[in-house]
Parts: sequence; C-alpha cells; structure tokens
Amino acid sequence: MEDGPRKLTAAAINLCLLLPIVAVFATIIAAPIASAEADCDVPAGNSPGIDQYFEEHSVEDGGLFWNGQSELKSLNRDFSTDMTVYNDSANAIRMELVPGYQYTFCLYLNSDSQSAPSRGAIGDVYLMNGANWDRYASSYQNREWEGLEEIVEELPVEWRDMAMWLPFRDVHAYESVSEQVFSVAIDSVGSAWSSVGFFDSADPQYYLVVDGWDNGRSSDRIAAGGSMNVEILVDVEERTTLPNFVAYILIAALPIACIIVPLIIHSKYMSTGLGDQEDSRQVPYLESEHDGRGQDG
Repeated sequence: MEDGPRKLTAAAINLCLLLPIVAVFATIIAAPIASAEADCDVPAGNSPGIDQYFEEHSVEDGGLFWNGQSELKSLNRDFSTDMTVYNDSANAIRMELVPGYQYTFCLYLNSDSQSAPSRGAIGDVYLMNGANWDRYASSYQNREWEGLEEIVEELPVEWRDMAMWLPFRDVHAYESVSEQVFSVAIDSVGSAWSSVGFFDSADPQYYLVVDGWDNGRSSDRIAAGGSMNVEILVDVEERTTLPNFVAYILIAALPIACIIVPLIIHSKYMSTGLGDQEDSRQVPYLESEHDGRGQDG
C-alpha cells in the first residue's frame, strides 16, 4: 500500500521538473519561425490611419538629435509603401517595433525610368535602432572628412561601437541586393539608452534603411549612379511568447534536480530495507571452513 503514494510523489516531482522544458518545445513548435524564406502576405491597400504607424526619413535630413521626431503607434498591422532612393543618398522607414509580434520585411528595388542607375538597381538594406540611425546620419554628413577612417581605426575596439553605427543585432545587414526578405522579432523594449539613445524617448524606434551611397562599411555597395524605386511590404503576425518567469524556472530546474533527485534515490534505497517485523528474516551465520576444522581438531 505504501508504494502507491511514493510513486505518485516521484511522478509529481518529475513532472514539475520536465514541464518547463515541454512548454518551451511546444512554444517553439507552435510559434512562427523567423527566416529569410518567409513571405509577405500584405493586402493590396493600406488600412485607414496607417500613416500613424510609420514615417519616411531621408539621411540628408540628419538624425533625430537635430530634427526630433513625431509620435508613432506601436506597429501591429501590415502595410506597404513606395519610396525613391536617389543616387548617393539613403532613405529609411521609421517604425515602433514591440514584443509579441513577428515582422517580415520584403523589399524590391527597381530602376527609376527617368534616372536609371548606371550600375543597376542594387543597394544595401539595413535594420537599425534610433541610436545607430543618428550615427549613420552623422557618418553621411561627415563622409568627406579626410582621415576620418584613420581616426576610427585608432580608437580601441571596445570604444568603436560608441562612434560607429551598427545594424540591429549585428546581423540585419543585407548588402548588394536587388530584393530582400527577412524577419525579426523583438524580445524586449530595453532601456531608453540601449534601444533608442539618450536623446530619444523610451519608445523602441527602428529604421529600415535602403542605402544608395558608399558608406563606411567595407562590404557595402558603392553608389548606384542613379535613382532607385523601392517597394516595401511589411507583414505583421502575432507571436507566441513565454512569460519571463519560465526562464527563471529553466535556470533553477537543473540545480533543484541535482538536490531533489539524490534525495529521492537515497530515500528509496533506505526504504527498501524497512518492512513489517513479520516479514523480517534472520540471515544464518555461517562459519568458515577453516574455523570448522579448528573446532573439530
């Protein structure tokens, strides 16, 4: 009768340890996968009031530090837009990306009929936050300074990120492309300093940049030599996310298991020798053959 409660207790403990892992795998399977193979399923027309969700900027206008910004709503709906990127310039779409959604961006670059690029409709696509957009715009304004690259090279590596612009997560840079599809999901809004910069608001601002000039990256495309028309489609889908406490459970699961499992094994080991007095048996004492011969003698 005692084996039943013990088995139930052991099963409950094992379930508590395995449940977070099962929940993580279930969420990963159920959640949409962000990949470059995704596609933009965007309606032909934008919904009313879509201009409150994104805004177009030109790199020639400078960064947010000099021009400020208007308030945007958190992006939770699809939209499409067209813009023209002139030779030796760049344009960007400003958006407020928030957790809980997966954003898929589809960009298609075409030559402008009135000023066709001499090198083809090929440019660079970057996704960056507000702080890096400011640095990007500053690097454009100062691109003709002599010796600027040498000055940056002399800076310690750990300080260069404060002076140079970087794409979001260091990976969302797609260079020398005529079309590009990629997806991204925001994990957290972060702090005002880490997400948008010291002079910006606490809202997470991100910029989808189409680059048509020779920026400071060695792997970028040089100036196109003409104007490019860009079609942008943004597909927004709700994304299944786990609560924050699940991460703490997963982190604590292994140390707890290292404590509980030995206790369970020790308890079961000790309980195997316990039982009713009626079932107990005495083990007969056997004298060795050597001792037996000594007594006979």
